[in-house]
Amino acid sequence: MQVELKPLLLKGVIKEVTEVGVRIGVNGRMGVLSLPLRLVYTDKPLAVGEECEFYLSYVNVI
Repeated sequence: MQVELKPLLLKGVIKEVTEVGVRIGVNGRMGVLSLPLRLVYTDKPLAVGEECEFYLSYVNVI
């Protein structure tokens, strides 16, 4: 199946920060995203309640 994947810019709010990861509540009641800290790019310390942006696309099974 040949489909052009177009990433969408989504926004969310940090719900939890741990030693190994972060949980982000996606705006629009679209769920929660859990990521390891190595995937979060920032110069300042993470804190609960901060807004963030990320790109999301469909999963392409090969």
